[in-house]
Amino acid sequence: MASNQPYLRRVRKYVPQPGVDDDEPPKNAVPTTNARMATRAPQVQHHLPTSRMYKHLRSRSQSQANFSEHTINHTHSHSHSHSQSQSSSMGSRYARKAASTAQLSQQQQPTTIESLISKPPASLTEALQDLRHLILTQGVAADAEGNSALRIYIWSILLGVAPMRTNEYVTLVRRGASSSYSKIRNDTFRTLATDPLFRRRVSESSIIRLLNAFQWKMKDTGVDAQYVQGMNVIAAPFLYAARSEVEAFSLFAVFIQRECPGYVRPTMEGVHSGLKLVDQCLETVDLKLFAHLQTKFLTAELYAFPSVLTLSACTPPLPEVLKLWDFLLAYGAHLNILCVVAQLLLMRDELLAAQSPMKLLRQFPPLNAKKIIETAVRLVKRIPAELFDQLVDHAR
Repeated sequence: MASNQPYLRRVRKYVPQPGVDDDEPPKNAVPTTNARMATRAPQVQHHLPTSRMYKHLRSRSQSQANFSEHTINHTHSHSHSHSQSQSSSMGSRYARKAASTAQLSQQQQPTTIESLISKPPASLTEALQDLRHLILTQGVAADAEGNSALRIYIWSILLGVAPMRTNEYVTLVRRGASSSYSKIRNDTFRTLATDPLFRRRVSESSIIRLLNAFQWKMKDTGVDAQYVQGMNVIAAPFLYAARSEVEAFSLFAVFIQRECPGYVRPTMEGVHSGLKLVDQCLETVDLKLFAHLQTKFLTAELYAFPSVLTLSACTPPLPEVLKLWDFLLAYGAHLNILCVVAQLLLMRDELLAAQSPMKLLRQFPPLNAKKIIETAVRLVKRIPAELFDQLVDHAR
């Protein structure tokens, strides 16, 4: 117990102490986790004026969310279990539709995301399709620093995250240092260390608490997961965008458990599968560039590991990362593989002209989310069915 005392002192000092929260949490408290169409309606009306659709979308049961299997046309069928693939297939199927449809009927489309979520949806199916389409065509409104009043609510809707009781997070934090605590401490100080926006808003203590609490949560649920390098960077966008540390924790926990559990297993097989898919997709869409890199003995394992592991969150600037994540959360985190390929295509001329391409690949150019997303969406149509199915499943 003595070894945990300094850690617990830091916990008591830094854990937020809100006065009132959902479902009467204790006075010593901290915000959110659950499934894609959560069964609990969130208590956020006092925070979000345009919360009526938000409440309706997130109060539907998980079984009601099965609509996507029947209403969203996809050019490929999946044979894996519905429970394992539902969240990714929802987005990926609609991504196929978005890539092949020039424009949805403007008469049926709300003009903005805010107008969409300002009223209860007549159809949950159409509302989620409209939300994804608006994210793709208009993006989430934000200022130059990536601040957005709506983004965290949109992410919660897309992930189906209902508010967790504040004291649930506090309980995890107060358990002290997990078995991964030393590994976490070795990484957290490096999290987006050169990004002044992130360093100004998110403390290292918050990152430590979130990651350490997640390790306790995984241990309690018996999931074969451990802290791996890069999880700190995946946590960063959630901590930056969320209103509170607890809200960031709940989104992060659901995202890791449902979207990319294979990335955090001890062998990191999901990451290595993703790297192989980068090579396969590049070979499919640009054989010349792929062959050029092969002549230099450059595979994705050598240059794309950070981008795959962190879902491109390792590449600045942070406001562009948030825009890219809006797309990934809407259509499926597995599409980050195509976003990595898109970044290669955007530097194609430079790579083909370079005698030492690794000098360029050692650090990718600053993210341009709009160009990357546009390129990735075009690539979706060019990926064969079997390869696309591997893409959807690789992180599981």
